[in-house]
Amino acid sequence: MVATDSPEASRVGAGVLKAGGNAIDATVAVSFALAVTRPQSTGLGGGGFMIARFADGRVVVQDFRETAPAQATGDMFIRAKSSNPKMTTPSRYGHLAVAVPGLVAGRCQALAQYGTLPLARIIEPAIDLARHGFGIDAHYVESAAEALRAYERNPALKKSCSYVYATHLGSGALPMPRDRLTQPKLACLLEGIASGGADFFYRGPVAQAIAAEMKKHGGIITADDLAAYKVKEREAVRSTYGDFDIIGMPPPSSGAIAVIQTLNILERVGFASIARRDPGLATHYQIEAMKHAFADRARWLADADFADVPVALLTSQTYATQLAMTLRPNDQAKVQDYGVAQLPDDGGTSHVCVVDRWGNVVVTTETINTSFGSLAGVDEWGLILNNEMDDFVSEPGKPNAYGLIQAPGNSIEPGKRPVSSMAPTIVLKKGKPFLMLGASGGPRIISSVLNVMLSVLDFDMSLEDAMTRIRPHHQWKPDAVMFDAKPDQDLEAGLLKRGHVLSEHRKTGIVQAIMRIEGGWRGASDPRKGGQPAGY
Repeated sequence: MVATDSPEASRVGAGVLKAGGNAIDATVAVSFALAVTRPQSTGLGGGGFMIARFADGRVVVQDFRETAPAQATGDMFIRAKSSNPKMTTPSRYGHLAVAVPGLVAGRCQALAQYGTLPLARIIEPAIDLARHGFGIDAHYVESAAEALRAYERNPALKKSCSYVYATHLGSGALPMPRDRLTQPKLACLLEGIASGGADFFYRGPVAQAIAAEMKKHGGIITADDLAAYKVKEREAVRSTYGDFDIIGMPPPSSGAIAVIQTLNILERVGFASIARRDPGLATHYQIEAMKHAFADRARWLADADFADVPVALLTSQTYATQLAMTLRPNDQAKVQDYGVAQLPDDGGTSHVCVVDRWGNVVVTTETINTSFGSLAGVDEWGLILNNEMDDFVSEPGKPNAYGLIQAPGNSIEPGKRPVSSMAPTIVLKKGKPFLMLGASGGPRIISSVLNVMLSVLDFDMSLEDAMTRIRPHHQWKPDAVMFDAKPDQDLEAGLLKRGHVLSEHRKTGIVQAIMRIEGGWRGASDPRKGGQPAGY
């Protein structure tokens, strides 16, 4: 079973599994296919995280997150704005916003270490999709419209970032759903990787083209930055929730820590039993628990290779008990009182789930950050580049594109990986994979994964029902509750009575999931993005 936010990519993965490939083979094939079918969300110019749990119980965690270039400095975007006041968002758009991509290295390394099929066979379906095209959907069109607004706010981008504008936005004439998108230059890039491996991208003609593009348009990535990129294997973050074991991604991902911290608090207050007798109070407690988790994210989360991240404390049951004791049934705490302000002295995105016939499972989330990334591209290779530098502290005290306040430890340094909200998660029941899930959508990844987990683990909902159950989201700052749909009158009145501010914005993450059922697996793709699972 394969669950992705692209029907074409899901079919590619299922085809690899049916042909005898394992979960890693299918994951890598899906990833390259998504680079073609979801260029607004992910691609070869991005990066991500992967957790694989093999049938023998081994867990492998790969970090192929983008890194800051060697010339990056903590004040680079402040200086960029002062030198060009017309460019108000240099950390989001243009070549300076690009971090060194990691996706190609991550996927090639995973296949070499744990796959069974040759790279050329794995990339072949993606090449076919790029060369012969596919019908775009409503999400692509919506993302294109969002990117077009960025071009209109920053007209200079039409010249410096012309590839995305011309190829994906029709030079201002937006495409329509079901229009066919072909990407012959991207097909050539994929063919080069199929024959030359990751070196074709990091040490060959693509690296030279990226470096030349950067030099021409004020970016700072060099050929040396690309050649120096390394995938990192890390130790998973582990916890429990009731009778379930949870396996998540460690820093620089914040997703697992925030989800686990929220679950720990809710378990302490008896969330499931409260929800059955008083749904309004349960939602209030869920919001308050999320505020604690996001406050700690804003204070402590960073690349653990560069900063001391208190993972053990933040995910501990003892700390959750302390926070649970601060939850009040009828009102809220002050904004500054969420999370731990001082440590004790002692101490654009796409998600994929895959299960193969042998019981190996993979959850992986990859991204170029916002829609069509930085809007910068490499025209000769059909490559769109990320804007992950915005996930660092680009300006102290100011939020990023998703309204998130970042921890001081997440400041820009050469070689550092920016904090992410991605939350690829594996849930075990009686020691066996039970639920695999993750999401796209910036900080709403965390709340979306949390909400689906609570629906399945506490209320025994089907995946389809869990996907459509209303989702509260709160990220500490700004101090407002966001829902994906209008809450019912009783819930709205109860939250207002407890002092919550309710946002009128209706946004959420896009979840992909696979769950074990009697006799097999059930795959589900969030209906909000047009994804579709595939299996056999």
